[in-house]
Amino acid sequence: MEILCPSCRSRIPADDLNVSTDIALCRACDKPFRISEAVGTAPADPQLLASPPSGAWFDPLPDGFHAGASTRSWMALFIVPFTCVWSGGSLFGIYGTQIVHGHFNMGMSLFGLPFLFGSMFLISWCLMSVAGSVRITRHGDQLSIFTGVGPIGWTRQFAWSDFKSVRELSQWNINNWNRQGQFIVLEGKRRVTFGSMLSTGQRYFLVNALRSALSGMTPSPIYSGSGPLR
Repeated sequence: MEILCPSCRSRIPADDLNVSTDIALCRACDKPFRISEAVGTAPADPQLLASPPSGAWFDPLPDGFHAGASTRSWMALFIVPFTCVWSGGSLFGIYGTQIVHGHFNMGMSLFGLPFLFGSMFLISWCLMSVAGSVRITRHGDQLSIFTGVGPIGWTRQFAWSDFKSVRELSQWNINNWNRQGQFIVLEGKRRVTFGSMLSTGQRYFLVNALRSALSGMTPSPIYSGSGPLR
């Protein structure tokens, strides 16, 4: 079987494939990747959509589908208190004291910008961990991918016909070959990644849903999930 690098599409010789660990190394771009990702993988099975993992759903539509998964995570039990202490303490110490004393300090305010941006990131992470979701909607040739909390978030619009394949992709640290993150990747005329905060089971479920739709398999309502969490 010929294995191609997911990044540069170079052919990988057998000596650079380690099937037992599911790892291959592309010497052309010097990046490791999972062999199972490059194989592309198992054919779509629309019957799997009948049993969505916790927090995931799939609903067929007359001209497409609506699918998604919650990004709620037990990580919120750690990240929320940490954000309250770290962000609250740093921001109050830098900006709160200026407000209390009614005196603006330019140097201190500039010094606090990294803490402000870091707090914004942490707060976004908290919200996604508590009540976030990823939602995919297709109507005909219109595809939208939403990531956010309730109605507030980032929506990207694409043409469904631009995509030909979908897979799960991992980012690796080449120094120690540790996996650092996983994404869902839609590829064709363009390349779109999303779903880094989803669980492994949720990503697998959505990859199968997208692969079923791309292959022309239209699940009947019997395969519908339970719908998004309210």
